[in-house]
Amino acid sequence: MKNVNILGTEYSIEIDDTLEKTKLDGLCKEYDKRISIRNAGSMLNDNDSTDTKKIRFEEVLRHEIIHAFFYEAGLEDYSDNEQLIDWIAKQFPKLEKAFKEADCL
Repeated sequence: MKNVNILGTEYSIEIDDTLEKTKLDGLCKEYDKRISIRNAGSMLNDNDSTDTKKIRFEEVLRHEIIHAFFYEAGLEDYSDNEQLIDWIAKQFPKLEKAFKEADCL
């Protein structure tokens, strides 16, 4: 898919259809420097809209990238905190909007 720079370390981002078997939507492989994520079309339920699935895909990708940031920063304990990771991933668009409004990016 593409690469992303996480605190100076290149992580590859790839679509991995085998994740469906594991019931995971995404996975950050810190030692392999790889983020695997399910195809957006296979997210959520079959009856969910394409737009809803895209929102979920982006949230999961943010979630896995945040895992990588904590790991690369040496904050492995935070990287294992799924509640914290989920909160940041879900709230980041609102944080970004507030930072832009405050002109502090």
